[in-house]
Amino acid sequence: MSQGLIQGSMREAPLPDIIQLVSQSGKSGCFHVVDDHKRAKIYLKDGKLVHAVTNDTESLDAIYEVALWLDGSYHFEEGTFEITPSITKSNAAVLMEMHRRMDEWRVISQKISSLDLYPFSTLLPGETPHGVNPRQARILSLITGWYTVAELAIVMQKPVLTIAKDLYDLVMTGQIVLKGMRSGKKPELPADLAPAVETPVAAPVPQVVAAPVNYPPQGFPVVTERLDPEPEPEPEPVPATIPVPMAEAPKPPMGGTVTDPVKITKLNAFGQRIATTARGALPPQHHDMVNALLADSALRVNAGEGPEAVKNLALSISRSAVDAGCDADMVKNLNAQLKALFSK
Repeated sequence: MSQGLIQGSMREAPLPDIIQLVSQSGKSGCFHVVDDHKRAKIYLKDGKLVHAVTNDTESLDAIYEVALWLDGSYHFEEGTFEITPSITKSNAAVLMEMHRRMDEWRVISQKISSLDLYPFSTLLPGETPHGVNPRQARILSLITGWYTVAELAIVMQKPVLTIAKDLYDLVMTGQIVLKGMRSGKKPELPADLAPAVETPVAAPVPQVVAAPVNYPPQGFPVVTERLDPEPEPEPEPVPATIPVPMAEAPKPPMGGTVTDPVKITKLNAFGQRIATTARGALPPQHHDMVNALLADSALRVNAGEGPEAVKNLALSISRSAVDAGCDADMVKNLNAQLKALFSK
């Protein structure tokens, strides 16, 4: 560390602690914070927190956003800056809230490592969620694999940490999973919610000199400018008489792979039972769809995804039956038979 330069990483020395040290000396200056493509400036005047700005917000919201950048790095530039004060709370209150949010996010990030991930419901069509509050129930109605965690917060018009906490509970109860790729259809939004957002597009931002950090980037993407990106085309509905196209060979799951040949054989056999049950519950024109989904499941099982691939086979068949226009009684009968397989 060179003389007069205060710098570090959030992992090694949390920023609230460093701000506290600088404020006690009564210095004026600016903390420059960097986390991947996200940038922030936090201003002090005579040791008092007076203003903060990130790529897309400012004041206290900006400071509390930075509290979630667990892989960020920072350096302090001493001096006087021409800014308009926007923070009236005491340093102690602000820094205490930063610490609280950091502690909360450390727990949540064990299951939701990034806002770039796409929540996907594990509930069968028509299945009622259990043990959820009204906001979580509303979130479940919007989860089709289309929105990222960050986009859900925008659509729900709630703080991102609030939505992340709700999703954490849903992950822990097994009612959602998180995936790295967009899938499913864009959900229909209630009239009281914002229009559907598109995938965030980061614009180039000025580089900020900061101490190098070797940690991998954490989530919480932030749009660096307000852009009007080209809208992504909505997936075409799959006709009932055309097989569902097979996905590309999947990558191994992050949690490890199932490589035991005996287990793989058993999982593929169970997948065959699911497909046989589905063909028995659905009319012949939907059998090609079932066969295509079974082949995709076998690819995933052989790639090491394990039981999750087999469970997703049942979910995909049920959802595809709904998309193909099967009547409610037929889908209800299909779901009951598929659930019975997993309960044996």
